[in-house]
This record gives sequence, C-alpha cells and structure tokens, in this order.
Amino acid sequence: MKKLLYWSLLVSFVCTLSVPLTGLVVHKLASTVFLLLCLVHMAVSRKKPGARRWALLGGVLLAFVSGILSLIFAAAPWVLAVHKVVSITCVFFLAIHIFACRRGFKGD
Repeated sequence: MKKLLYWSLLVSFVCTLSVPLTGLVVHKLASTVFLLLCLVHMAVSRKKPGARRWALLGGVLLAFVSGILSLIFAAAPWVLAVHKVVSITCVFFLAIHIFACRRGFKGD
C-alpha cells in the first residue's frame, strides 16, 4: 500500500512539474492531488513528524496557496514570482527529504 502511495506521489509530482507540457489545468489538478497525497503520507508515516517535516509540509502548502493567489491576482506579477520561488525551494527540500529517507538518516 505504501508503494502505491509513493508511486502516486511521484506521478502527481512529475505532472505538477511538467506544466509547460501538460498545461495549466493538469498542473492545478496534479498539485491538488499532490497536496492531498502529502497529507495522507504524513498521516500514514510511522514517525512522529518533527519541525523539519512540518516545515516541508508548510512549504508545500505555501506553494499551493501562492499558486491559487497567482491565479486570483493575475495582474500582480510579484505573486507569480513568489509562487515560482517557493515552488523551486520546495522541490529542492523535497529532494533532500527523499534522499535522507532513502539513506536512513536520523532526522528530527
């Protein structure tokens, strides 16, 4: 069951990142599914989430909210710039999270 969750997270993450290929509608749907799967992943995880994992979930949530705000305030280009910066930062921290979990590092 966890492997299905991990593969679903991977597919939704790749669909979210490939917005130039898939389009904005698929990006919005995939990001919503990714956010929901992240919440399921936090609930299913056996470890008690520490400060770093809560911060990672908060970053994903902030990227989601800034994406919604960039759609609402399309006339303000700074909102889209904030969304891009937060999203790229989340990608790097998600990569670190995956690497650390695969290697078995003891986090917080």
